[in-house]
Amino acid sequence: MEIKAVALDLDGTLLNSKKEVTTKTVKVLKQLKNNGILIIISTGRPYSSIKNLLKELEIEGMVICYNGAKVVNFENDSTIYEIPLEEQYVKRLIEISRKEKVHLNLYQDDIWYVEDDKNIESQKYKLLTNLIPIKKDFETFNGYKMTKTLYVGENEKLKEIEKILKKEFGNEVYLAFSQKFLLEILNKKVNKGSALLYVLEQYGISRDECMAFGDAINDIEMLTCVKYGIAMGNAMDEVKKIARDIAKSNDEDGVAKYILDHVKMG
Repeated sequence: MEIKAVALDLDGTLLNSKKEVTTKTVKVLKQLKNNGILIIISTGRPYSSIKNLLKELEIEGMVICYNGAKVVNFENDSTIYEIPLEEQYVKRLIEISRKEKVHLNLYQDDIWYVEDDKNIESQKYKLLTNLIPIKKDFETFNGYKMTKTLYVGENEKLKEIEKILKKEFGNEVYLAFSQKFLLEILNKKVNKGSALLYVLEQYGISRDECMAFGDAINDIEMLTCVKYGIAMGNAMDEVKKIARDIAKSNDEDGVAKYILDHVKMG
């Protein structure tokens, strides 16, 4: 198939369970690049937590961060666009986190803020992203617009929180699980799909010329907005249902194998 761009989620997709990109996958990414095929990283992570990886993989051009709330040009670190979550929602999420005793991460100006930097949730997210949280009383922000907000906790508890948020906000915000223990809340205009279509448009590439790989609920819009939306073998069932095809798992070089089998390269 004729492909001009490949969009890749990181955790659970490009990265294996050890949070590594295998030698085989690196080799395939280089092949894509040598064939003039654009590689677009699309992640829920903050930009600051992926810069070293982008450098290692020799990624060029635009990168989608925070599930599409921010698009950055990696070549000069400039923000192409950012769509923050409005203040009234952020303030309410803080209230809910206290009432329901669930951990909340806030992200502003590429800084990760928490009220408790020693709890299990902060340590778990720190391990995932290699970021250091900044401890802050959430009552002391000058402004409450946030690039992203994120509840961290047990899946059952987060499902309860999701019900509360859906009942209170309806479609006024974007809700998605990026992992079973991470519930993301963003501006309703934000998702990986709309961000990917924006990036493709900047490069003059159509959705029919793009292949996208993902594993989680927050990847669904990205997989359905292009012609070739591929779920990983380890993907959540809801993701497999909407995908055009299913690759091997992230621990079996699923991305690399699928590209070698299906993408026309010289």
